[in-house]
Amino acid sequence: MIDKRKLLKAVVFNTAAVVLGAEAISNYIIHTSVVMPEKDKNTFPEDTNMKHQDNPEIKTVFMKTFDGLQLLGHWYPCEGAVRNIVCMHGWHGSWLKDFGDIIDFLHESKCNVLLADERAQNGSEGKYMGFALLERYDCREWVKWVSEKTSQDLPVYIYGVSMGSAAVMMTAGLDLPENVKGVIADCGYTSPQDIWKHLLHKNLHLPYGKLLDLMMRVKFALRTGERDTDHSSIEALKKCELPVLFVHGDEDDFVPPEMSYRNYEEFEGDKELLIVEGAAHAVNYRTNPEAYEAAVKRLWAKAE
Repeated sequence: MIDKRKLLKAVVFNTAAVVLGAEAISNYIIHTSVVMPEKDKNTFPEDTNMKHQDNPEIKTVFMKTFDGLQLLGHWYPCEGAVRNIVCMHGWHGSWLKDFGDIIDFLHESKCNVLLADERAQNGSEGKYMGFALLERYDCREWVKWVSEKTSQDLPVYIYGVSMGSAAVMMTAGLDLPENVKGVIADCGYTSPQDIWKHLLHKNLHLPYGKLLDLMMRVKFALRTGERDTDHSSIEALKKCELPVLFVHGDEDDFVPPEMSYRNYEEFEGDKELLIVEGAAHAVNYRTNPEAYEAAVKRLWAKAE
């Protein structure tokens, strides 16, 4: 005969254990992935290309966000420019880390380049990173900034790496000025939930279940103010009418290449997918600059 009291205690105990476990894991993910400690700002990995750190031609500029933060940018104008590029770096990244290798190519190709410090990172204000859900609005404001700084006649391209890649894909789903002509999405993920799930499984070998997902959405919304936690790169690309160049390294284990494959497959517009052999996370240009430059030039040619 079943002891109902013991059964009830077991159910209560197991339920409490699951809830407490999800609470602890969600706190861990929020703390490590969304909160940006001051001590972690302005840090550069050893392999960062620091060539342009003190370039006098790159000017510090500022922009106010929709929610009142002051964001810092690095403006690298080009004499006789034929296009503007807005660059969005990745999670715990920087303009030097993610774009230091490609700046010369962009400048020599007659591009004005705006290199954003994303919210809560490096020189920009904020405590929380928005995992592209907030950065999409910041990217749109930088697009407006460069158009006002130069000319509405110059074509604008939005270019992102890693989290910045997800940001530009999500930006492409917003209402944008007509001079925005294309998107470069380098090693971008499909959604915040997908990348959290991947990293939780990869680093801690734990499942990302429904209860944990709910807790993450609530905690993320409470901290960042962003309620649209269901939004994804895939949903945004459904509204995108711009040509998109997708890039990913086939040895990327931080954002798996399958995510770019899925973004590419789901997008029904003008598109190209460049898979860089031997490239780990966010080093695609450094690994094969010739193929990368050729793909970017093809995007410019068809968009302009």
